[in-house]
Amino acid sequence: MNYLKYKENKIRGTFNFPIEFYFITPEDIRYNMHYHWHTEIEIIKIIEGSFSIKLNEEVVKAKKNDIIFISPEMLHGGIPENCVYECIVLDMNMFIKTNNICTNFLKDILSTKITINYDIYKNNDIKIYLNKIFDCMKQKQLGYEFLIQGYLYLIFGIILENNLYLKNINDITKNKKRISQLKNVLEFIELEYSNLITLEDLANKMDLNPKYFTKIFTQMTGKPPIQYLNSYRIEMACNMLLTTDLSITDICLNCGFNDLSYFIKTFKKEKNISPKKFRNSIFIS
Repeated sequence: MNYLKYKENKIRGTFNFPIEFYFITPEDIRYNMHYHWHTEIEIIKIIEGSFSIKLNEEVVKAKKNDIIFISPEMLHGGIPENCVYECIVLDMNMFIKTNNICTNFLKDILSTKITINYDIYKNNDIKIYLNKIFDCMKQKQLGYEFLIQGYLYLIFGIILENNLYLKNINDITKNKKRISQLKNVLEFIELEYSNLITLEDLANKMDLNPKYFTKIFTQMTGKPPIQYLNSYRIEMACNMLLTTDLSITDICLNCGFNDLSYFIKTFKKEKNISPKKFRNSIFIS
């Protein structure tokens, strides 16, 4: 999960095997999952603790041993609670082959014509195969690529057999429109975070007045818009602290803050550590 982008464009795994595995603990700088989406499937397995994950506008409380299936293009994010979790992100295009009898179903998943149920792990067979996929990605023994693709085909077959998905026949609904508008806001933040952004700028992206926009945005993301914007800016600052030699003052300005003391205060609130100590602690460890 590239936590730095709301819409992720990261290449997963390798060109021939586009599947990536992540192991996340509270010490990881990617621990808190900002609201985002991507065109790949994401599968999250809770190892310890719990995780309140918002999927579009539904809040799911995942606990130990739960496995959450996130369909392509689905907005998701949340706050882990004393949580350790594993995550697999995979590009469905690896399964799209000419004249493959399964292609139409897989293309429907990719194009969001259907949405697979997030709780498919409740099917015992699917849960077994999902756990085997996680084991394969961790161990990477000879032939694991074959096993993973085989398990995924078995899972898709069981999903079809048991109708563990929804057909998105009527996409033009109030909720769908709001989700689409929210994506516009998040893309705007991603592109313009280094510049001055007002509440009115954000509200305009959803064609709402600032007061009503604040209410809707907070309901959908769990944070007021300006707090969310600053949280994103702090994540970008973390990246700059780790990957550049820029001074903290320059990073402050590059991330859209025009006051150093306010930047440091906001950083401490988000990360429980100052920018300087954050940079030093990473390189020392």
